[in-house]
Amino acid sequence: MKSSELHRRFIKAGYRFDHAEGSHYFYIKDGVLTEPIPYHGSHEMGKGLTNKLIRKYGV
Repeated sequence: MKSSELHRRFIKAGYRFDHAEGSHYFYIKDGVLTEPIPYHGSHEMGKGLTNKLIRKYGV
C-alpha cells in the first residue's frame, strides 16, 4: 500500500491530522494521539508496518 493511500484511510476513519515531525505524521481522534505514521508520498510502505497500523487503529 502506498503511504498516501494509508493516510487517506486514516482521514476517512475519522482521524484528524495533528502535526508532522520530519517525514512522520501524527493523527488525533477522541483526544488520543497516534504513534508516528511515516509519510513518503507515492512510495510503497512495508507490509508488516501497514498491517500493524491498520489493525491497531482500525483503518
